Amino acid sequence: MGLFDFLRREKRATSYGFTYPNVYVDAQGHMGRLFPDINAGVIVDETSTLSVPGIWRGVTLISDAIGGLPFHAYRGEEYVDPQPNLLVKPDPTCTRIETISAMVASLIIHGNYIAILGEPGANGYPDSIFPVSSYKVQVKKQDGRLVYRINDADYTSDEILHIKGFSMPGEMVGYGILAAQRQAIGGAVAVNTYAQRYFDGGAQPTGIIYSANPDLTQEDADLLKSQWLRQYGGTKRTPAVLNESTKFQQLSDNAKDAQLLETRAFSLTEIANMIGLPAYYLGAPNSSRTYSNVSEENLQLVRWSLLPYVQRIESSFTELLPRGQYAKMNLDALLRPDTKTRYETHKIALDSGFLTVDEVREFENRQPIGDTDSVENTPAEVASTPEQEGLDTDDDGA
Repeated sequence: MGLFDFLRREKRATSYGFTYPNVYVDAQGHMGRLFPDINAGVIVDETSTLSVPGIWRGVTLISDAIGGLPFHAYRGEEYVDPQPNLLVKPDPTCTRIETISAMVASLIIHGNYIAILGEPGANGYPDSIFPVSSYKVQVKKQDGRLVYRINDADYTSDEILHIKGFSMPGEMVGYGILAAQRQAIGGAVAVNTYAQRYFDGGAQPTGIIYSANPDLTQEDADLLKSQWLRQYGGTKRTPAVLNESTKFQQLSDNAKDAQLLETRAFSLTEIANMIGLPAYYLGAPNSSRTYSNVSEENLQLVRWSLLPYVQRIESSFTELLPRGQYAKMNLDALLRPDTKTRYETHKIALDSGFLTVDEVREFENRQPIGDTDSVENTPAEVASTPEQEGLDTDDDGA
């Protein structure tokens, strides 16, 4: 059945007597919970996935960056006024940044975002959406149409907002990292768990107690161990006194010998590749910035990490707006260069007569001064503006 052997695994899940909250998507588009066969021997679900620091950082970085973008409706190049409620506050119970951030997080982790459309507004189009957990959704094709089963109720595609992440041709649902990268996530979870046990002393015994008694039973061994721990365990630093038939050998161990540090560093690189971020964004060692300035770096972040999700969201919301309107997120805030670079660019535009002083001031969100002669107005007036108005020319322009 392709990526998953669903029937075999579902039978195995039943045999354990309880359900693990891990999303799966089969070839028919059914979503549900399933016991995962993870080679690392850990449970991979939404909670354990986000418990890995690198994954948490990557998911929240992308989702919050997109969630904070202005989101507006346009007709041609004209700003629609008033704005549709659907874009002002999509989910009436949450702020827009909370709604959009959770939307992107669901796309990254599960590969799908599902919401029930609210009642039509004055324009005849939905005014709101009500998000649904992917765990509660099954998608199937019936009579050539998609049907979404949510909490024992069926909805047609006209009643649902379904934003689909990456998928193969002909598939009804998308794949997120939880389904497509579950083995790599399992490795990251296992490394994280091992690290905690390592520093707690549980990854490797501290020593070996040797007994010369050839008739030593398991009960005697357990008793010897408990007595040793009671006498010398914990923070006690008293010297040990042993008889001739008992010896203790201390085992030396360190994180370097266990390759724990290298494994965790490699895990960060894998996570960065999985989520689609440069490794240094997650703090991976031996990774460096390759861009000469902030604006170039932000451009690459927008183009390769954020834009795939932004475009999916824009297209899906555009389908819910009146004909001729489209939804668009404003990425200018992320692409805005630092102050010094902006003012150097403004000077070139003024010197060449390409822009006027008032047009430059408009770019900087400042009131016009009423002089639109681009050549006669001295660039020095614009160049001195940061000092006159108390701006720091070395800031990042954020």
